[in-house]
Amino acid sequence: MRNIKIKKNESNSLKVKTGSVKEFFSTVSSVMHAADKNEAIKTQMKTLSFEDPLEMLHFLSKAKIKLIHRIRQQPDSIKNLAKDTHRKTSAVLRDVYELEKVGIVKTHNTINPGHGRRKIIELTAAKLKLEASI
Repeated sequence: MRNIKIKKNESNSLKVKTGSVKEFFSTVSSVMHAADKNEAIKTQMKTLSFEDPLEMLHFLSKAKIKLIHRIRQQPDSIKNLAKDTHRKTSAVLRDVYELEKVGIVKTHNTINPGHGRRKIIELTAAKLKLEASI
């Protein structure tokens, strides 16, 4: 087995964009060709891609974008995020679940002194880049 060299992208960013399945497979093909040639593979920015711009806009609703901004200011619990964004806890929980499923946020448990444990929601990347083509 050959050693595959991977050059890491230094930025801690996530790109949310529109793109076709053909573009996705083209990118994968380029990476695989580089691996076959034993060339160094530069890792790309983490990317979440939607085929349809309307689907991307629906997924990244105004409420989710406000939630992302709030999490960026201070990672926090679902309860506190709901309170600060003036939303129901169940709605914030649903949005956090959807954002976590696609890799925009992550949760981890912390000790809450005297009160057990609580889940903290934080962003997976310092920068979120939105890009849409029509």
